[in-house]
Amino acid sequence: MSIPSVKDAVTIITGASSGIGRACAIEYARAGAVVVLASRNESRLRELAGEIKDDGHAEPLVVPTDVTRAPQVQKMAAAAMTAFGRIDILVCNAGVGLYSPVGTLPEEALRRVFEVNFFGVVRTVQAALPHMLGRGSGLIQIVSSVIGVRAVPGYAGYCSTKFALSAVAESLRVEVAGSGLRVQMIYPGLTDTAFSANAILRGPDTRSYRIKPAPADKVARVMVRAARGRSRDQYISFSGRLLGALNRFSPSLVDTILAHVMNPRASR
Repeated sequence: MSIPSVKDAVTIITGASSGIGRACAIEYARAGAVVVLASRNESRLRELAGEIKDDGHAEPLVVPTDVTRAPQVQKMAAAAMTAFGRIDILVCNAGVGLYSPVGTLPEEALRRVFEVNFFGVVRTVQAALPHMLGRGSGLIQIVSSVIGVRAVPGYAGYCSTKFALSAVAESLRVEVAGSGLRVQMIYPGLTDTAFSANAILRGPDTRSYRIKPAPADKVARVMVRAARGRSRDQYISFSGRLLGALNRFSPSLVDTILAHVMNPRASR
């Protein structure tokens, strides 16, 4: 299985107007990729495209896209093909947060978070996949979360969408075996973005969790490095990898740790 070069790679990034997606667009452009910027916020996308171009990198293609709308997702892939004739890297990053204890989790909010985080990724992959297969190389990066490996209190709905993405990635890897196309899961931890502020239902201030968030540009740099490698799963931090390992070894121990870190009432 060959590894696509990031330089000159046509790279679609969903959720590119802010947070990890915006940082990815900048880092991929710095690495020499030709980026296709997709999100609902066209004005922010055009502002970002101008910054990338002004920094001396290839001019990005801006395609306003709502990943909950299948025709728009199909249009995004078609626009990349029309402009560049290929799709080399697909970064499925668009997502939204949701905080609610299980006992009071509104069904409407749960359906909404699945529509964006899960079905949005499936739509995006389905739109790009026919164009990516058969080239002998290519990469799909799916941005999950460390809480898509181990669920945490208050975020069952959000965590469920990320757990579901792991199933998609595992199936897809086998389905594209032999094509040269790779599927890579990305597991960021708490990241310094407006993610919580933009959530469907907001949770507590993340500063109360006693966890230092990672800068979005650090996440993006790790993702670009991972694109050049062969890893199936890429954790952003050692603590995230440790959480996954600890949960496999002793879930009850992780219960205790999470109660101390994320539930002050339980840690008294």
